Amino acid sequence: MKRIDTSNPNAWVAPKQYGYAPIFKDTKTRRGKGLGTAFGKGVVMEDILNPSAKQVPREEELQRVHEKGCHLFGAGNHKGYLDMRVNSVTNREMLTRFAQFILLPLYIVGYLIIRFTGALEWGEFMFVDWGFFITILALILFDFLKPIATPVRFNYEKQEVYAYHKGALYRIPWEECEIACMYAPDFMGVGGLADAYNLNLWLYPKHCVNGKAGNEPVPLVLNNTGEVHADNYDYWEYIRAYMTDGPEKVYSFDDKCSRAKYIRIDKMPLLGIPFILPLVTFITFLTKPAKLYIWLNPFKKKWPQEVHEWTGETINWH
Repeated sequence: MKRIDTSNPNAWVAPKQYGYAPIFKDTKTRRGKGLGTAFGKGVVMEDILNPSAKQVPREEELQRVHEKGCHLFGAGNHKGYLDMRVNSVTNREMLTRFAQFILLPLYIVGYLIIRFTGALEWGEFMFVDWGFFITILALILFDFLKPIATPVRFNYEKQEVYAYHKGALYRIPWEECEIACMYAPDFMGVGGLADAYNLNLWLYPKHCVNGKAGNEPVPLVLNNTGEVHADNYDYWEYIRAYMTDGPEKVYSFDDKCSRAKYIRIDKMPLLGIPFILPLVTFITFLTKPAKLYIWLNPFKKKWPQEVHEWTGETINWH
């Protein structure tokens, strides 16, 4: 895939995807000290999306874009406000994937080699067995049991945004809400850096109403992608349309309970067959473990009481 063009130091141009080629400019002066994501260059390269709300061109029909934003990242549509998940929730499977696709194949290959060559006695091989199994299980449990963060709440009626991050509660007027897509390259071992992008909600100390916020703004990552930045802009377009055009103008999921309940047994009668539910659960673990973790994880953070007062009801959906 084509890499980001950094030939112009004042405007880095990402490849065009789904109708949009983002242009990233250095915003370090507005982001405070201590943050540099273009490694070795001392710059923070961002495509600023808000304020004011920037409508990004999309090749797909907007209804489809909104559906994707809602289903992939939404935690619940409510009367007058919307909850959207953060990256630590939707992308909480990195260690699980490492266990599935690196450690487990290594174990299988090692087992076959040792089994057929007799390189180790069975008693010695048992320690290798347990070492791999414990490591794989520990990685999976770390992803699974890590507490699920509260979503970001977008209140259309009050035109406010609420975020609860690292013990600090932020109440942000929409016209002051800083959202941007940031170029955030990832390390790829001997291959150097690979293009990646974060959709960030910037949390400024002046908006903190409860807890300690520190002296500098911090980015709350709403979503992280690799070379394909399109998902970030689908996420953003859903938020933008909701907060500027109104809830009645965007796609809304028919929420009757927390969307963390991914498997609705009452809607899928086949799951009543004894072996089907374990099979569906196993397939989900292999293909989309993050969804399974959201569904089953018992450790879910809750909103401070102030947020329920601002929205007029107590909702702690994830």
